[in-house]
Amino acid sequence: MPGTVCSGQAVCAPATAAPAVLLSMLPPPPPAIVVTCVAPDDPGGGVRVVAPGPNREPRLDGSRDGSDNRDSLAAACTDAADAADSGPPRGAEWMAGLGHGWSIDLLQSSGGRRYVAATVSWGRDLMRDAGPGWLRGRLMWAVEVMPLYGQHAPSSTAGAGISPLVWRWRFTPGRRAAAFAELAFGGLLTRDAVPERTERANFLTHGAIGVRWRPAATWSLVTAYRFQHISNGNQLRSNPGVNAHVLWLGFSLRGGR
Repeated sequence: MPGTVCSGQAVCAPATAAPAVLLSMLPPPPPAIVVTCVAPDDPGGGVRVVAPGPNREPRLDGSRDGSDNRDSLAAACTDAADAADSGPPRGAEWMAGLGHGWSIDLLQSSGGRRYVAATVSWGRDLMRDAGPGWLRGRLMWAVEVMPLYGQHAPSSTAGAGISPLVWRWRFTPGRRAAAFAELAFGGLLTRDAVPERTERANFLTHGAIGVRWRPAATWSLVTAYRFQHISNGNQLRSNPGVNAHVLWLGFSLRGGR
């Protein structure tokens, strides 16, 4: 019959219905797999990626036919994360802990000084991850308060301080750990002069390196080493200062992304 398409001997359909007939004979497309990509430091749930896949639960260690699909899933997650990162940074972090310092002989400063310092800081990301290779990370600005400075050798005194400028570089985190480095600038006020025969008010600076150990998505144990400098900034004729190694232990609580 002209203008018709026949399938077998008994079924004919108008030519205009041919596409529908042919489509009905094709197997249905595989259902989509929804993969949730969670960044190592993302407590907010991550990025959803929709990709075609086999009719079974998605597996990161291989597809139904035995072929390894980890690379394709990782690429999809990376693309989705890059798209999500186009907005402004929102990550913030609280960090608190306790450090123990001991001074060393360096320039005019002398060793033998021992003290403990309790610190609490709050910071916010200023940028998204950037940089090459192992240096890749993001910059954070923070404010650190030292509610307790307690010196117990060679004399006893106490004080408090604040560092309004803390520049912290958060290296891109791994699966269970994340390194960081920071520089801080502030001031310290003590009950008695530190060092002796100088001033009660001093400048307070430190450089630090540390690691966040991540047993959970939103909080971490933190270990760090600080090289701390306390001095009057040459405001007096004598400026022996204090140069000290500090071992610091604490925890951090992170929110946002």
